[in-house]
Amino acid sequence: MDNIKILLIEDEELISRNFSTILENLGYSIVGIAATAKEAYDIALNNTVDVVISDIKIQGKVDGIEACRVLQGIYNVPVIFTSAFNDEEKIKRAAAIVKMIGYLIKPIRIDEIDTLIKIAIEKYGILDKKKLVQVNEHYKYDFAKNIIFDNNDEEIILTKNESILLSLLLNRQNRVLEYDLINDTFWKNSKNSDLSRRQLIHRLKGKLPHFKIVSEKGKGIYIQEEE
Repeated sequence: MDNIKILLIEDEELISRNFSTILENLGYSIVGIAATAKEAYDIALNNTVDVVISDIKIQGKVDGIEACRVLQGIYNVPVIFTSAFNDEEKIKRAAAIVKMIGYLIKPIRIDEIDTLIKIAIEKYGILDKKKLVQVNEHYKYDFAKNIIFDNNDEEIILTKNESILLSLLLNRQNRVLEYDLINDTFWKNSKNSDLSRRQLIHRLKGKLPHFKIVSEKGKGIYIQEEE
């Protein structure tokens, strides 16, 4: 399925292994399996993720709904939830996730999960993002590989952190990328995170002068569209 990359959040090993095999047999790629929210954040930070499939009850203090709220907020990625229980309160919480595609009760039928993944692909133009996209009159961006090119098709070399920050900005679709999210993504809110963040943003602006990266005081940054 055009190398659609899925992050699976499931803390029961047997279920995750079987689920992963089913998804791969359907033609999807599993970029990682996480049993906790922290593992999910780490996988998403280091891999391109097209769709998240998450159990609601997972290991740790942060449940699958909250983990996906964070992932969706940072990476703008569609989410499919699974659960062993038909819990009305949890369904309401899950439905509040901006790009929640569906909620499946275990045991999950193969045709149901395949249908929801295909809905996510079509509804959010995931395959279009795998093409080289002209993001403004000066730059083209490869959403699958997180690589940016100038109009002469020359790659603009970015460091790993610069590349991740640019990916986060472009995936936010003109919404503000909060400073707290940036700090937590790169430095887990260490003492020097504010200084490191300012330096990272400054370097990215220097390498991409034709992106207008705007600061919203006390809140975050975003790429302002060209007029």
